[in-house]
Amino acid sequence: MSVKQLWLNLPVKDLQRSKKFFTDIGFKEHPIHKDSPNLAGFLIGNQDFVLMLFPEDDFKSFTNNEVSDTEQGSEMLINIDAQSMQEVDDMEALVRKAGGEVYQSANLSKSWLYGFGFKDLDGHRWAVLYMDIGKMPRG
Repeated sequence: MSVKQLWLNLPVKDLQRSKKFFTDIGFKEHPIHKDSPNLAGFLIGNQDFVLMLFPEDDFKSFTNNEVSDTEQGSEMLINIDAQSMQEVDDMEALVRKAGGEVYQSANLSKSWLYGFGFKDLDGHRWAVLYMDIGKMPRG
């Protein structure tokens, strides 16, 4: 099997509100899903990674499982690669303005990793990271 593309599917409580949030933080709406009332699709990054948003009931039917309670735990951490410290800071400002919850403000870790963490409107956790490869320890 040759994997051509990977999609991330996330359950959301309010599709239109989540759609606005992700648009407000700069994600590109996928043209084939633009007018769909039952799902939202976004293209992220240079490789057009696909993020799909589904109402929780639809998501449960696909997975034959309950949706994780993001207030009680994290089901995953989704990382976004930034190209500079300024991109990290800019994204943090966008997330705050769009109504996301920043749980870790931007900071420098280990002298080579700069980033911040946020929760989207449904509590899914994201991290935006800039890695200064020239300062990363070798070995």
